[in-house]
Amino acid sequence: MARSTKASYAVLTAVTMAHFLNHVFVGALSPFLPLIQTELLLTYTEVGIITSAAVIAMTISHFVVGYLGDRGTRWRDGFISVSVLLSAVAMILVSYSSTFLILAVFQFFLGVGASGYHPSVFPALAERFPQRDLAKATGIQAMGGLVGMAVIPFLGVTLLVALGGWRPSLVTLGIMGFIIFIPYIFLMRYSNSGNKHGFIEREEECEGADGWTKSYWLGLILMGLRGMSFRSTSLLMPLYLVETYSTDLVWAGYLTTIMLSAGLVGEMVAAHFSDKWNKRVSFLVVSTGLATPALLLLNYSLSEGALIATLIVVGFFFYLGVPANTAYLTEVSPRENRGLAFGLLFSVGAFPGAISPIIFGMIGDAYGLSASILFLVVTTTLATIVALFMRDVKSTRSTREDQLCADAPPPIE
Repeated sequence: MARSTKASYAVLTAVTMAHFLNHVFVGALSPFLPLIQTELLLTYTEVGIITSAAVIAMTISHFVVGYLGDRGTRWRDGFISVSVLLSAVAMILVSYSSTFLILAVFQFFLGVGASGYHPSVFPALAERFPQRDLAKATGIQAMGGLVGMAVIPFLGVTLLVALGGWRPSLVTLGIMGFIIFIPYIFLMRYSNSGNKHGFIEREEECEGADGWTKSYWLGLILMGLRGMSFRSTSLLMPLYLVETYSTDLVWAGYLTTIMLSAGLVGEMVAAHFSDKWNKRVSFLVVSTGLATPALLLLNYSLSEGALIATLIVVGFFFYLGVPANTAYLTEVSPRENRGLAFGLLFSVGAFPGAISPIIFGMIGDAYGLSASILFLVVTTTLATIVALFMRDVKSTRSTREDQLCADAPPPIE
């Protein structure tokens, strides 16, 4: 029976920290966008561009990172480490931006620096955790990213109040990255010491798909549709709340943190039960299926209590699908090309999410931010429809109760 080792959990702890920083840095401008928009005289479209610049750069770089990551574990671990350092450097550079163009360029550099994480981490975890622990492992690392997203609105406005400006706040975040990198690198060194004690046996590792299957391509489409709401809500919610509900910047940051904290609870629930029940698709259907009407409610003049409740529902149910989604994608990706498969997922699959803040901003400039929310409602509705056509991976290899890793279904023509 495959068992997760101490070294496996050392890697999981390290990559969870890296994912935390990844989302802190990519979302760092979010709590400051109303200030930056006023200082640099930006339109909603330009706000969307600077928000999307880092994500677009990541999507472009992910394919290359994923392809090179198939060369071995050292490459993948190296990419994750470099992503932490380059992102911290980029964060400090962003703080010196004085024009829209410079800000967009430094944000693009941030995306290139951060791109080493996502295509590398899922193959790395699949090598170290059996399928019965896979949703838990991928869910925990996903929680690291969600904690980063949840913390940054609160942390950003807190630093703003303490330091008096968005520029020193970004410098502080960059320094925080260098500090967290120290325990991260020690954990990674421990996990790779002593031969291969951090890896499960190959025959007990989750096999993944036998080639490129219909399930993989549906997962790719679903990722694009989910990513559009994921990026827009996590990065632009403070701006939306300030403009639509006339809340002050600090309260808008706290409300966004409440939404994302509810998402953290949703991820914890799904990570446990998705593994326990060996179900992925049902969580994906419920996730966007119930988040969609809650998103639509944001366009109505809600009282403060109703707004908080609606944001909690949006966060909880949307992120309920994250652990199941990451585990499912790992299971349906071809084992021998997992790096390339995740490179595609986080480049082609992530591209709609990368440009969604720009679309959100363009719609807002043309028709108002309520129309931008309707755009997100359409994407989550389509995501629910796609999820209804997906099927869970069934076990065909195991004859023992303790060996649960399944061969993926054959390609469907």
